[in-house]
Amino acid sequence: MFLIGRTICALGIVWAGVVHAAADDRPDTENAASTLLSLCWSEAALAGTEKERQSTRNKTRVDLDVLRKVTRPSRSPVSVALRGSIRSVKLNEDQKLIALTLDFCESNGHRTGYDGQVIDYLRDEDVKATLFVSGKWFESHPERGAQLIADRRFEIGSHGLRHRDFSRASKATLHDEIHLAESAFLRARGRLMRKSCSWNVQEILSLQDELTLMRFPYGWCNARALSAVADAGQLAIQWDIVTGDPDPNLSVKRIAKAIVGQAHPGAIVIGHANGHGHNTAEALKLAIPKLKEEGYRFVTVSELLAAGEPVIAQSCYTEHPGDQRRVAQVKKRRRGLKK
Repeated sequence: MFLIGRTICALGIVWAGVVHAAADDRPDTENAASTLLSLCWSEAALAGTEKERQSTRNKTRVDLDVLRKVTRPSRSPVSVALRGSIRSVKLNEDQKLIALTLDFCESNGHRTGYDGQVIDYLRDEDVKATLFVSGKWFESHPERGAQLIADRRFEIGSHGLRHRDFSRASKATLHDEIHLAESAFLRARGRLMRKSCSWNVQEILSLQDELTLMRFPYGWCNARALSAVADAGQLAIQWDIVTGDPDPNLSVKRIAKAIVGQAHPGAIVIGHANGHGHNTAEALKLAIPKLKEEGYRFVTVSELLAAGEPVIAQSCYTEHPGDQRRVAQVKKRRRGLKK
């Protein structure tokens, strides 16, 4: 175990260098995303509405045949030392960096929402975040998906294709959940690039063009799922601060207190922006200014990884029910359905 830790530490330095190099190689297009947003959408068009937060039940299913025709980038598998679930990043105490992540979950037969209050606030305050988006969400929200990709404040990660439980998925299902989710992202990116407003070549070149981060739905996986994601060249990103926003009984102050009270350099915070989070925007309006006052700076997950050594577990939250409240809630519901 000690040797593994030392290997991860050593390779963490290499990983940091790789991410820094990738960031440094980007075109110097400061505020490029904001320009692209303003070229393609008015402020009124970008503003979220309360109606959009609502989820609906329907019979729609993602079209697998369409997604299978999309050409995806090829990547090398993740190195052995970086395989596993990344829950935070080890930083020096004076590196007060923190990553806010937001999930956009959606499954077949269900169209989730878009929490514009959350996204609008992050834009107003110029706060970076990493958004883990289900492939089906991109398919059912073409305009909002294009806006998120256009905004360089946001990094896009995968949240699977249909929000399936990776710990129970077959090999074929894992393949679709990983690879076709990226196809949906590329289709959303293509829609943005085909807009007549996307005329600036430099801005287009600065857009994210692949998904290198994965968040397992529910935080659940097993050894096979971890290997499949790593073989696809994606890092498995989990979290160490839970907002608990899916719980309608949690107050704004309680969610904000959970974020601020547990904050530490290198933390990864999980919340939701698909309408399934309760009081998320109002809680962030309390927590983010407070953390800024304490000297924290919000960065994307990739920027956080570049700054330090990833803390990696060779297990998933499924195997440790105490790690998150959501696991116990879903298992209880499943037991009720079997009765």
